[in-house]
Amino acid sequence: MKIRPEILDHWPEVRERLPAGFDLEATARLRGAFTRVREIKNAETLLRLALAYGGLGMSLRETCAWAEAGGIARLSDPSLLERLCKAAPWLGDIVAALIAEQAKVSAGRFAGYRLRVLDGTSICHPGADRTTWRLHVGYDLATAQVDQLELTDIHGAENLRRLTYAPGDIVLADRYYARPRDLRPVIDAGADFIVRTGWNS
Repeated sequence: MKIRPEILDHWPEVRERLPAGFDLEATARLRGAFTRVREIKNAETLLRLALAYGGLGMSLRETCAWAEAGGIARLSDPSLLERLCKAAPWLGDIVAALIAEQAKVSAGRFAGYRLRVLDGTSICHPGADRTTWRLHVGYDLATAQVDQLELTDIHGAENLRRLTYAPGDIVLADRYYARPRDLRPVIDAGADFIVRTGWNS
């Protein structure tokens, strides 16, 4: 594998774009993403490995080789996979904090109702032929920001029970969410929903 110097050189710029006031070390320990110092020396290094693996299209083995060549960390690919799996909730927190920083639209629109959109997307690690993770996102249209974020493995089904609701909420979702047992929690919370549905739903 050929190590491109620019991959190593850009980390200071990436670090500057992290959420202001977001304590990587404290939040990683709180979420169980970073509990011991062995192959990976700190939470920042763990984030760097996650971004290299998830964002550069390298395999686990290539990511480990890249990290060792750059003096970042020295670990095996099974060990890296284990650490990344444990870091999933923490990485989701970082994404949510980044998105929240960009929310500049004032709330209070839509005649007192809060319109919320729920959807999910599949994420595959490099070389996978099927879903590895699912990202479940709740989006508040009034504030133009993500108000709920959850990362699960392949077994985490898309359903309306993943959100919490309050009276005045109107939930918008695709037809995949139009299952009676999943709509019931919305009604019980005093909220309403708009979903696509078919004859067999």
